[in-house]
Amino acid sequence: MFAPRTKAEKDSFELWKRLQPDDAYVGGIEECAGAFFVPTEANVTRALRQVDAIAKTTKDVTIRKFLASLKTRLTLPEPSHMPEAMVASFFGYMIKEGVVPDHMRALATAGRKALDAERKRHAGKRWPVGMRALVQLAASGLSQIVDIVEKELRDGQALAAVRGLRKAIDRYRNAFDLPGFQPDGTFPEIFAFFQENGCDLGRARNYARALRDLWDYRETPVQVEAAGLRMLRRELPRFKAVVGGLAKELGCEPTAEAVWAKMKETSGLKPQQILAFLNGVRDRAAAVADKHVVAINPHYTTLVVETPPYLANTTPSGAAYSVDSLTDHSKEVFLATTDERSNRRPTAGELLNLLVHEEYGHCVHGSNSYHAFAGTPSLVDVLNSSFVCVSEGIAFQRELEFLPVLQEIAAGKLRGPEEEGFAEALRAWGGIEAIAKDYEFQTVAWRMTRFLRVIGDARINSGKQDLVKFIEWAHRATGLDRATIYYNVFPAHQILGPGYASTYAMIGERIREIQGRALRRGQRLREFNAYASSIGWPPKSVFEERLETWVKAD
Repeated sequence: MFAPRTKAEKDSFELWKRLQPDDAYVGGIEECAGAFFVPTEANVTRALRQVDAIAKTTKDVTIRKFLASLKTRLTLPEPSHMPEAMVASFFGYMIKEGVVPDHMRALATAGRKALDAERKRHAGKRWPVGMRALVQLAASGLSQIVDIVEKELRDGQALAAVRGLRKAIDRYRNAFDLPGFQPDGTFPEIFAFFQENGCDLGRARNYARALRDLWDYRETPVQVEAAGLRMLRRELPRFKAVVGGLAKELGCEPTAEAVWAKMKETSGLKPQQILAFLNGVRDRAAAVADKHVVAINPHYTTLVVETPPYLANTTPSGAAYSVDSLTDHSKEVFLATTDERSNRRPTAGELLNLLVHEEYGHCVHGSNSYHAFAGTPSLVDVLNSSFVCVSEGIAFQRELEFLPVLQEIAAGKLRGPEEEGFAEALRAWGGIEAIAKDYEFQTVAWRMTRFLRVIGDARINSGKQDLVKFIEWAHRATGLDRATIYYNVFPAHQILGPGYASTYAMIGERIREIQGRALRRGQRLREFNAYASSIGWPPKSVFEERLETWVKAD
C-alpha cells in the first residue's frame, strides 16, 4: 500500500528490511521470511555506514530521525534487547501463520547466530545486577516461546535448528548469569532479591542519548523527572478523592491498595471470564467510541487473544500487535493477560479500561494509519521503529477521553441505540453505573502508574534512585501496591530500553494540550482523534507539529 516517495525513503526502507527483516515479514514483506539480523561486528559496521550515507542525501527531518533511531539501537549497550526482540519475532510469526516448519527452521537458525554474535559483542564486561536481571527475564520468555514452537514441530531439520537455538539461549543466559534470581518467581521473592543485591542498570551515561535518539525527546533526564512529578502532584488530589469515596462504599481502608484488593475480592473476574467479558462488550464499546471519541475506519479488524505465558512477565495487563500491516489486508491483534501472577482477578472496569487503551487507542491507531483513513502517512511513518511509542500517548489519552462518555451514559445524559446497546452489554457484569465508578478508579489509578513510570524511568536510569527505593517511595506517595508498581515499572518497560516507560504520559500529555486547543477552537474531538490516529508514528516532535498544523488549518 505504501510506496517510498523519495530515494532517501526507499533506501531507508531497504535498510530497515535488512535490520528488522522479522518485522518486515510480519508486516507482509514475503521476501524477508525466516530472516533475522545477525549483529556481527562486520554487519553492524556496514549498517552504520549505510545509515550515515543515507542521512547525507536528505534533509527530511522524519527520515533523519528515523535513521538516528536505527543507529542508536545498533550501538546502545542493551543486552536484553536481542532475546526480547526474538520473542516478538516468534510470536509475530505464529500470529501471522502458525508454526510453518521452513520458516521456523530459518528463524531459529538466524536467531542462534544473532544471539551468539550479540553475546560476543558484549563479552568482557561485568554487567550490573539490574541489566542481568532484564536479560534473564527476556531469555526466560524466549525459552518459553521456543518450548511452544518445539511442541508444534514435526520436521526433523526444524527441530534440530530449534535445539541449536536453545543451546544459544543457554549460552546467552550464562554470559549474564545472576545466581539466585528467579525470572518466574513471585513478587516477594524477586523484591527480596533486589533488596539484598541491588538493581543498578548501568544506564546513567547513555540515558540522555536514548531519550533524544530513540524516543525523540527534547527534554533532559532532569526535565523528564520534573515533568513526571508535576503530573503526579497535579492529579494526586483527584486520585485520593476517588479512592476515598470508593473506600467508604466498600468499607475498607482509604488507600488505593485496599480499594483495589477489595474490588478484586468482591467483583474480580476469574481467568476464564476475561476473554468472555472482552468479546461480549467490545463491539458495543466500539460503536460508542466511534460515535463520540475517535472515528474508526470501516475496514477495522482486530483479533482478541489471551496473552501467552512467555509474554506474561512483560505484559502485565495487555498489548497490541499488527499483522500484514504493509499490505492491503492488515489486521490488529489485542492481547489480554489472564495470568494471575501479573494481573490477579481484574474487575469489569479494569478490563474496560484495558479495552479502550488497547483497541480504541493502539489498534485503531494502527488500522487507521495503515488505511490512511483521515491522514496521509508516508512509508517511514508506518514502519515499526522506536517511534511507534507515539501510540502509547494516544492510548493513554484515550482512557481519559472515554471516561466522561461512560459517565454520561450511566447518568442517562447520552442516549441512543449505540449507548443503550453498550449499557445492555455491561448489565451482566454489574451494570453500567457500578462499572463507570470502577472505570474512573482504574483510569485515575493507571494515570498514577504512568506518571510513576516517568519518574522511575528518570531516577532509575540516571542512577539517582535504585528500583527498591523507588518502589517504596512510589508506594508511600500513591498507596499503590508494590507489586503493581514493580510489574509496571521494571520488567514491563525497562526491558524495552531506557526512556520507553516515559512515553505514555509525556506524549499523552502533549496530545492533551494540543487537543485542548482544538476543542477551544470549536473543533470536534472525534475528528481530531481520527487525524491523530491516521498519521502513523513519525518521531515525537514531528507528530506534535503535524497535530499543531491540523488544529491551525481547520
